[in-house]
Amino acid sequence: MNRTFKLVAAAIGALVILAAAAIAIVVATINPNDYKGRIADAARSATGRELVFDGDLSLSFFPWLGVAFGPMHLGNPPDFPKAGAPSAAPGDDDIFLSIKGGGLRVAFMPLLSKRVEVAELMLDGLYLNLVRAADGRTNWDFAKPGQTPAAPAAPSPQSAQPAQPSASGGAPLAVAVDTLSVKGASLSFRDLGTGQQFRARDLNVNVNGLAPGGDPADIRLAVAMSGQKPDIDADLALAARVQSDLDGSVLRIDGLTITLTSKGGVVPAGIGKVELAGDLTVHTVPQRVDIARLSLSTPTLKVGANGTAALGAQSFEGLVTLAGSPRKALESLGTPVRTADPKVLDALDLKLDVQAAPAKVDVRSITGKLDDTAIQGKASAVPGAVQVIRAELTLDAIDVDRYLPPEGDKGKATEKGAAPTTGKGGKDGKDGKAAPQDGTAEAKKSLRTIDADVTFKAGRLVASKVPMTNVLVRLVADKGLVRINPLQLNLGGGSVNGDITADTRAEATKSRIVTTVKGVEVGELQQAALGKRHLSARTDVKTDLTATGDDWNAAKHTLAGTASLAMTQGTIHGFQIIPEGIKGAESKRAGASGQKFDSLTASVRADKGVVSNKDLKFVSPGIGATGAGTADLGRNVVDYAATLDVTGLPKIPIKISGALDSPSYGVDPAKMLMNTLEGAGGVIQAPVEKGGEAVKGIGGAIKGLLPGQKQ
Repeated sequence: MNRTFKLVAAAIGALVILAAAAIAIVVATINPNDYKGRIADAARSATGRELVFDGDLSLSFFPWLGVAFGPMHLGNPPDFPKAGAPSAAPGDDDIFLSIKGGGLRVAFMPLLSKRVEVAELMLDGLYLNLVRAADGRTNWDFAKPGQTPAAPAAPSPQSAQPAQPSASGGAPLAVAVDTLSVKGASLSFRDLGTGQQFRARDLNVNVNGLAPGGDPADIRLAVAMSGQKPDIDADLALAARVQSDLDGSVLRIDGLTITLTSKGGVVPAGIGKVELAGDLTVHTVPQRVDIARLSLSTPTLKVGANGTAALGAQSFEGLVTLAGSPRKALESLGTPVRTADPKVLDALDLKLDVQAAPAKVDVRSITGKLDDTAIQGKASAVPGAVQVIRAELTLDAIDVDRYLPPEGDKGKATEKGAAPTTGKGGKDGKDGKAAPQDGTAEAKKSLRTIDADVTFKAGRLVASKVPMTNVLVRLVADKGLVRINPLQLNLGGGSVNGDITADTRAEATKSRIVTTVKGVEVGELQQAALGKRHLSARTDVKTDLTATGDDWNAAKHTLAGTASLAMTQGTIHGFQIIPEGIKGAESKRAGASGQKFDSLTASVRADKGVVSNKDLKFVSPGIGATGAGTADLGRNVVDYAATLDVTGLPKIPIKISGALDSPSYGVDPAKMLMNTLEGAGGVIQAPVEKGGEAVKGIGGAIKGLLPGQKQ
C-alpha cells in the first residue's frame, strides 16, 4: 500500500513539474504583443473603430491567470461629428475610451469549477468620452458599420427569475473580487444638440473582498462632478459594506454613506454638506428594499425613513420623519424668509406613517410640532383626472400673525405688480362689472378636477390679533362645488357658526353665506385688533345671502337675501349724543366715556344688489332713533333717513346720501322745521342750535363706525 501511494504521489508531482515547465516555456516563448494587431483587427471588425495600443502587454499563467497592459485607446466611429473635447479631458476628440494602464489577475484552478476569483483588477487613468450628436447618434452605439442597432428585447418572464442550474447540472458562474481599484478615472458626456454637459473627474474606486456568500466587502468611491444644463459643481463620496448570499438573491448594504459637497449650481453651495446614510437590504425575489435608519440630512434639515420599498410595484410603506429648521433650510437655498416673528419656522419635528403607491398616497398619521404648536392629523391623495384628497389636521394653539410678513412688508407685492386693467374712465366695464381674470378662470378649472374633504381644528387660534378658540372648519370640494360647513369658533365671549358655499361649475360663481353670531362682544375684538374700542356691545348677527360673480365687483350687483343685527347693553365710545349744554339726567347718564345704549336692532333685505332697511331702532334712556332707507351696491349710492329723538328737543331728521363709500350727512331742513313747529315747547327749553350739535354728534358716531373713517 505504501509503495502504491508513493508511486501515485510521484506521478502527480511529475505532472505538476511538467505543467509548470510547460507554462514557463509558453510564457518565455509567446510574446502577447505579437497579437496586438490581431486584437485591433477584431475590434475594428466588430465595432468599426480603431483600437490602438500605446504600450505593451504581458501575461502570467500560474497560479494566477493574469494580463497587464499599458496605455491604449479606442476611437469614435469614423464618421462621428467632431465637437472639440473638453479642455480638461485627456486625449483628443476622436477618442471614445482611453486608459493609461492596468491589469487583471484571475485564479486559474477555480475556473474549472465555473468560479471566477479575481485577485486584482486595476485600472489607471481611465477616460470615457460619451457624446450625443445633434442628429441623435451616440458614440456608445456599438453596432457594426452599416448595421442598424437592434432595439433591446423586452424581458421575458423567465428572465426575471433567479438564475437556475442548467439542464446538464451546471451551476451559474460565480464571481468573487478580492481587490478592485480604479484610480484617476474621468467621464465626459456632451449633448451637441442641447448643449448639455457633464464631467466626472478624479474618480477613484476601491472594492475589497467582494464574494457571494462571503464576508462583507468594503466599497469606497470619490468623484468630482461638474456640468451645464443643469449647472453642477460638487464633490461626491461613497462608503459602504456590501454582502450577498451565494445565489445573489439578497444583497445587504450596511453603513451606506453618500456625501455631496456642493460648490454651486442647482444645489446651492450655501446648503452645506448633504449626506445620505443608512442600511439597505435588497431582495431580488420579490423585488423589494428593506430600509433601516435611512436619512437625508443637511446642516439645517433632516429627512429620515424606515420601511419597505417594493420595486416592482413602486410602493413604500413605513415611517418618514422631518426635523430641523425650515427657516434656515430655505435661507441656505437662497430664499430668505421674512415673518413678523423672526423666531418662527425654526423648529420642525414631524413623524409621518406613510403608505405610498402610484395609485394612492396615504399618510396614515401625522404627529409632531412646528415651533411650539403641536400637530396631529392624517391625509391621503389619489391622483387621476379627478384628484381625491382627504385630510384631517388638528393644532393645539397657533398665532397666525407670527408667520405673516412684517408690517412694513405688507402691500409691497401689490405696489410692485401691474395695475389691474379697467374699462374706460377707470370703470370695471360697461356695466361696472369686472371681467374674470385669467387667474380666476384657471383656479375654477383646477377646482373642477378636485374631490376634497379637509377638516381643520385648533384649540386656540390668533388671526389679525383676534383670539379664537374651539375652531372647527370642514371644507368639501366636489368637482367645482365648494362648501365650508361647519365653520365654528368661539370669540369675544360668544360663538360663530357658518355655512359657506361656492359653486364654480357655472360660468359665474354662485355663492351663499349663512352665518349665526351669538353673544359676541365686539368691543373685545376691536381692542384686540386695533388696541382701542369704538363700540362695545353684546352682538347677535344672522345672515343668509347669495350672490353670483367671480369677485366682489361682479357679485355685488346680484346680492340677495336677508340679514339681521341686534346689539344690547352697548356703549359708543369717545363722544356723547346729548351735548353737555343740554341739562338733564340723560346727559349725566351718558358720561364722559361715551354714549351708552340699551339696544340697537336692524334687519336688511337685499335684492339684485339693492340693500334696504325699514326697522332701524336705537334705544337708550332719554334718546331714541329710527331709520329706513336703501343702499345700491352696484351703483354705489346710499339714500337713508333717520330720526333722532332726544328728550327736550324737537325730533332731529338726519339724511345720509351720496356715494356709499363716502356719504354725506346732514339735517333734513324741511322736516327739521316741521318738527320744530310741532315741538315749540321743546324749542324753548333747548334751542334748535343745540339740536344741530346733537346731529353733529350722531353724524360723527356713524362716520367713526364706517370702514376707513376716522372718528
